[in-house]
Amino acid sequence: MRASYQNANIRGGNESTLLRFTTDDGTRACILVDAGDGVDLDSLLADDEYLSAVLLTHAHIDHYRTLTRNVRHSAPIYATPATATVLEHALPEARKDNDLGDVSAALDALEPIDDWTSILHDLEVRPVSAGHTPGGAGFVIRFYDENGSGELLNGERHVLITGDFTTRPCAGFPGLESNYPFDIDTVFLNASTEDSYPTALNDSIQTILERAYAGSRVVVATSSLTGVQYATLLRHVTAALDRDLPITLVGQAAKLHNGLELDSSGIDTREVFDRPAAVLESGRVTICGPDTPTRGSASRLLGAIEDDPAGVFLQIATGSAETVSNVRCTTRYVELRNHPAAETIDEFVRDLAPRHVVVKHARGETLKRFQRRFDHCFTWGTNDEEIHRFYRDGEWLAPGWIAETTARQIRTNRRALVRDQPFDADGTLPPVRRGPVDLDAEGIDLDPLENAFRSTSKDPYAASDTDATPADIEAATTPADTDVETAAADPAMNRGGGDGDGSVEAELLERLEDIEAKLDSSDETVRARVLTDGDSEQFLRLLERADVDAGDVVEIAISRSGTESESESESESESESE
Repeated sequence: MRASYQNANIRGGNESTLLRFTTDDGTRACILVDAGDGVDLDSLLADDEYLSAVLLTHAHIDHYRTLTRNVRHSAPIYATPATATVLEHALPEARKDNDLGDVSAALDALEPIDDWTSILHDLEVRPVSAGHTPGGAGFVIRFYDENGSGELLNGERHVLITGDFTTRPCAGFPGLESNYPFDIDTVFLNASTEDSYPTALNDSIQTILERAYAGSRVVVATSSLTGVQYATLLRHVTAALDRDLPITLVGQAAKLHNGLELDSSGIDTREVFDRPAAVLESGRVTICGPDTPTRGSASRLLGAIEDDPAGVFLQIATGSAETVSNVRCTTRYVELRNHPAAETIDEFVRDLAPRHVVVKHARGETLKRFQRRFDHCFTWGTNDEEIHRFYRDGEWLAPGWIAETTARQIRTNRRALVRDQPFDADGTLPPVRRGPVDLDAEGIDLDPLENAFRSTSKDPYAASDTDATPADIEAATTPADTDVETAAADPAMNRGGGDGDGSVEAELLERLEDIEAKLDSSDETVRARVLTDGDSEQFLRLLERADVDAGDVVEIAISRSGTESESESESESESESE
């Protein structure tokens, strides 16, 4: 057996690869992994070569943009069942804004697989879960070579194609594992990295909850798969907080959610809606697409809230996207790229301990850094379109530019590393299936969300002997936002005991005294959250019910941290209640 690779779009995203496997009798299999920008099989395949299969790692358009143009020779397109489902919805939709060609040919060739599938009699492929996006996968290619039959596993050789990956799960779909029941000899490693993902994810989740629980109409504009991910995470976060949150997925995101047959409890899906008002209401999170504000559902929903100072339009951009301007609603822009940190990739390669690493999805300085990154394997960081042979007749070949003394040292380093690695030859590969959602594993830091939003075990709206209002109960048991920040900065306020004036007990006693004073008053006291601090109109959202009607003129006593100011103001704005 002989094996080689060729970069298929070095001037595009460099995520696509053409693999060639040639048996001893001359039979050749050509396998295209992903079909990103600029892939042209007419220029890559020789006159006597035929495409055997396409492996599609996931349904992001930068990995399937040229898919329809490269379907030929009756070659199947292999993908996980989830990715196949997504692609069936995504291709017709993406064609509206992209020149994709005849998508029917690709859909006809699409073949979901979740187990070993033969390409030649001694060459098989199998998907493995790779995180990154719902249904995303890598592929293991297994071939047999009798020239190496004296070694472990009767001459089996294994090549892993990671595709875009994370080691953390995504919406319940597991991340990429580094432990297999066999040696991974060569890994084609997508080297896209992102250190800021956990921060961006948690900040955006906190913003959504903060504004939704304040009563705003919250629109989240993002890609359809990221929309499915956010709906799943929000549902599980609010379940952990023991608080309800109305969530609606619309348009393409709703179609994918339904197509993937995900758990719909707590999530309303509207594939089609006639009026934006039908999917928008105070305190609801509406997730739409795309992440740009000028197209699709995102454009329609932005138009419905753009003049609402209490409304929120949050863009979760997975790439560069057009931003929003000239609107009165609050806008936020978050870049979210679900890739591993550089340290995670280092750990992954160390645990995997392959003989070869072929760096993909990287160019320029990033590519050069990875070429120098590992000393226990041969690193191929070729920035060309040449055919590079890495296996021949039972031998894994070192790159031609590496001196023999260096090659011997690399092999010695790998043997030392492999001796310390766990190995379970009886293990099995699980199919690519979603499992339970583990918020911590997904990257959600639940502690600050619980501190800010968790429901108390006692219903704050239940009647009490003193008939104190819900706001009074909350004020007596939960410090105001500014007090929480002060307590975090002042260790004295965090002590659980002691007689200091800054103790929690002293603060609670002071608040209980405030409650008694309020109960002596004949006026109804309720709490409200300020939603805008604009130069013209200002909006408040009442945090509990009050006996007021639209158009009523009410007196508002402005107080902060439980201390009533000396001045009062009159407001003729419309009062709202929940």
